[in-house]
Amino acid sequence: MRARNNRTVSALKALSLVVAVVLVFSVVWLRTSVTRLEYKLSDLEKQKVEALRVQKAMVAQKAGLVTLTRVEKTDMSGHGFSFPERKKVVYVRGMGEAAPSKVSYNTH
Repeated sequence: MRARNNRTVSALKALSLVVAVVLVFSVVWLRTSVTRLEYKLSDLEKQKVEALRVQKAMVAQKAGLVTLTRVEKTDMSGHGFSFPERKKVVYVRGMGEAAPSKVSYNTH
């Protein structure tokens, strides 16, 4: 009877050791899975930010192209728009402090 109890106790000890090892490996596996998912999520967030930046740039580019297309269509309707020559371009600079702050017309 004692030998049978010793075998049962030995079997339970071995089984509990196996269960403990399986639990430890399960916890380690879950932890690495969570870490891997966090890295993937971080990469996806970076891709999202990059995609939003590209989208904003494309929207701005589209707006510029639509405006240029609209000007070209207006020109086709006979207004005679053309690009200016370099000699005909006038650059206007701010006067700074030298500009008058008030202007009035005196009739006297």
